[in-house]
Amino acid sequence: MKTIRPRNHVASRAHRMDLRQQTRCSLALIMLMGLATVSVLATTQTLSGQTKGAVHLYSSR
Repeated sequence: MKTIRPRNHVASRAHRMDLRQQTRCSLALIMLMGLATVSVLATTQTLSGQTKGAVHLYSSR
C-alpha cells in the first residue's frame, strides 16, 4: 500500500532565476519605468504648452 505524502516540497521545485536573468529583468524594469517617466513628462509639457494664459478657478459662491 502506497502512503500519500504531503506536498510541502513544491517550493523547492519552483523556477528560480539565475543572476543573468535577474539582471535582465531588472534592466528591463528600469527601462520601462524610465520610458513611463519620459512619457508622463512629455504629456505634461504638451498639455501645459496648450494653455494660452493663466487658468483661474473661481468658486460659484
